[in-house]
Amino acid sequence: MAEYKYFAKVYDRMMDNIPYEEWKQYLLQLLFMYDVPPCSKITELGCGTGVMTRLLCGEGFAMTGVDISEDMLHVARTNSEFDTNAISYINSDMRTFNVSEKQDAIISICDSMNYLLTNDDLYRTMQSAFSNLKDNGVFIFDLKTEYFFRTKLDGKTFSEDRGDFSYVWKNRFDSRNHIHQYQLLFTHKANDRVVKEREVHRQRVFTASELKAKAREAGFSRIRGYDALTFDRPNKRSDRIYIVLVK
Repeated sequence: MAEYKYFAKVYDRMMDNIPYEEWKQYLLQLLFMYDVPPCSKITELGCGTGVMTRLLCGEGFAMTGVDISEDMLHVARTNSEFDTNAISYINSDMRTFNVSEKQDAIISICDSMNYLLTNDDLYRTMQSAFSNLKDNGVFIFDLKTEYFFRTKLDGKTFSEDRGDFSYVWKNRFDSRNHIHQYQLLFTHKANDRVVKEREVHRQRVFTASELKAKAREAGFSRIRGYDALTFDRPNKRSDRIYIVLVK
């Protein structure tokens, strides 16, 4: 069942609580810490509707947005506040993406990397990032944690009526396989009739040892982890962590 089909049309409205500005400031600090120069080339993997891509473009970076969902990219292109040459959007799988020039940094936020469901998926994405980075370039990405899935989402159902559409969002975490599954049932009107659309999304939790092993296998020389929006080490109650890999 396809992911981010109808969801793409209403994603920004449903996710209007995401603190993009705060995340941007944190990313800027990480980029500075790891010597990524101003106005450099950055690619965002899993860019979705392009909110962060546009924010970083506004900070002077030459941005490329990569996403596997053409529906999400359609929204990203439509919402671009810059001329068509400012941001390059590419419809591609993050495991096999390729850009025309080596990048100073590659980023992935909003738990896009959790959509990788196997260690091989993780390795292939890291390997693709490595091959598209300049020497000393950095790959920065965030991940939701098992603590977050178990305590904040598992077994919970959310629903809302937004007027022109409504949704029911059901969550289940499989601790044995480290997979979180959520089902989205949308109800909306199209051509004067009520339409129901269902999407199933799956996300994977990765352990520290899995992340380190696959990063080293992909060729990265330095690996750092942070509790989200801080420069502290991740802990057992971290909801989200950031990983920084240096080529």
